[in-house]
Amino acid sequence: MNSLIINTANEELYIALKLKSKLFSKSVNSILKHNELMLTKIDEILKEANITLKDVGELGVVIGPGSFTGVRVGIATVKAFRDVLNIKARGINNLKLLYSLATVQNKDCDVVAINGSKDSYFVARKLFDKLYIYERNLTLMELKNIAKDKPIGMYKTDENLNSFKVEIDPNILFDCLCDSTDELLIPVYYQLSQAESEKLKRADVKICDVGESDLETVAKIESDSLNVNVIGLNEFKRLYKNENYKMLSIKLNGEIVGFVLVELSDEINIVTIAVKKEFRNLGLATKLIEHVKSLAKEKGINRLSLEVSVNNPTAYLLYEKLGFKIRRERKNYYKDGSNCLELVLENF
Repeated sequence: MNSLIINTANEELYIALKLKSKLFSKSVNSILKHNELMLTKIDEILKEANITLKDVGELGVVIGPGSFTGVRVGIATVKAFRDVLNIKARGINNLKLLYSLATVQNKDCDVVAINGSKDSYFVARKLFDKLYIYERNLTLMELKNIAKDKPIGMYKTDENLNSFKVEIDPNILFDCLCDSTDELLIPVYYQLSQAESEKLKRADVKICDVGESDLETVAKIESDSLNVNVIGLNEFKRLYKNENYKMLSIKLNGEIVGFVLVELSDEINIVTIAVKKEFRNLGLATKLIEHVKSLAKEKGINRLSLEVSVNNPTAYLLYEKLGFKIRRERKNYYKDGSNCLELVLENF
């Protein structure tokens, strides 16, 4: 099958064509002219291969993250081709592509990054032998902290980082197309929009004790958030009456959007914590944990502990950022067979 891939997500416009076992590619550094040059380059590559667009049986497009305008231009073009030709089109995540390219070029690379807006970076890293893509942009300092001294793969090197330039290999590009199952072709953007950021700044955020009438809401947030080891409403009701446990909710403009349940002993164990999906990446879970730290200090306790599945890297990375360290790992701990990481934070 003849396959055509369009990549307008980066400064370099890149077009690749696979004709049976033969590869063709065209590239030009034209970040401000992707829309003008893309069709010309597609026409050139088709003529070089001596075929027409009607001979293409499959389409691919890099759906981001990357240039906001570039991504939308590429997706719009591929959707138009797909509809006219009545063929399949699939999306390629730019960070997955970059990671595949970078790790072939440099085996010491665990982290890749793409420049975002306002001195921020789209980032992916190897975590628990899988690729983890951050759901928000990272700052320069955050990126340095997770990369440590290892080289960072980037399409364009950054003098502020230990980075190396990654070149596109059409073979790997087509491998990524083969691995993709994304036929929705929705643009990928991970950063929090300015509107959402400003909305949170203006919001009334409060942390308070969970009331008995709030337990159904808390149980619903937990069941919608967790896939394993769900506590459930009946257990919440039992623990609510146990003086060794404490539940705190976080409210946004009066609405409960998250909660934390802790067990009080010689250390404070965070039994479970969750935030509604639509309110994540706003720093609310961090606010809850910071409140738990204050509670520990009031009680003269200098250690927090919690458990997290290796299949929940988003939660693990939050705890890592807050200073939690791995105390031990329990194999096949959860019902889904995943390992449990027991984390601890001391002397805060």
